[in-house]
Amino acid sequence: FFVAGTLALIGGGALTSIWLRTHRPNAIKLSTYESGEASVGDAWNKFNVRFYILAIIFVLFEVETILLLPWATIWANPMLNSLTGGLWVYYTLSSAVAFIALLVVGLGYVWRQGCFASIPLPPTPDIESTVPFSYYEQVNLRYASNNAQNQSLTRPNAH
Repeated sequence: FFVAGTLALIGGGALTSIWLRTHRPNAIKLSTYESGEASVGDAWNKFNVRFYILAIIFVLFEVETILLLPWATIWANPMLNSLTGGLWVYYTLSSAVAFIALLVVGLGYVWRQGCFASIPLPPTPDIESTVPFSYYEQVNLRYASNNAQNQSLTRPNAH
């Protein structure tokens, strides 16, 4: 009954959304995009393998950082402290320090292997602007003075 009810609710919701939605396809809606940007070129372009290595390293360190959350939630648990005579705090501290030290050793290893230094930066384009540089300076000065005025209005007096 539970599975049948779940499937009925999911199917009912899907059918209701299909029935109520507006469906007006056009060329823009049917085009693919990546993060709000129009796609350029073919999806099978070659890219530097070093970016893959950097992405894997990022995912590993991100997951390991997420694993610190359970440790932080039980760090100062009063019940566990009373049951262990206060040793729980020292145990969780030592395990967290060991875990972070392992992360630092891993970071040092991949850094020493040159995984971070070998990714080339994209070239900076040389763009000739028809707008004089003095106009940019005027805009920056105007916004700097407006920003200073806004900060003085929002800050309480220190008197």
